[in-house]
Amino acid sequence: MPGKLIQCLKTTGSNNPLILIDEIDKLGKGFQGDPASALLELLDPSQNSSFRDTYLDVPVDMSKVLFMCTANVLETIPGPLLDRMEIINLSGRII
Repeated sequence: MPGKLIQCLKTTGSNNPLILIDEIDKLGKGFQGDPASALLELLDPSQNSSFRDTYLDVPVDMSKVLFMCTANVLETIPGPLLDRMEIINLSGRII
C-alpha cells in the first residue's frame, strides 16, 4: 500500500490539496525510520518536486501541495524541520 501522502493525492483526486499533519511535535523515531527526514524533504521547495515514495519507488511531484501542521509545543520539533515552517501562534494552538 502506498504511503499516506500518496494515498491522500489519490483520494482527493487533486495534485494541489491541503494536507493537515496534526501534532507534528509528537513525531518519534521508530524501527521504520525517522519521519522528520521525510518531512524535511517534503517541506523543502528544492526537493519536493521529486519526492520519492518508498513503496512505489517513483518520484512524485509534491511541490503544489500545501502542508499545514499543528503542534502543542515547538521545543520537540527538530530544528531543521522547524526552519522550514512558518509559525502562527494561536491561543491554545500552534499552527
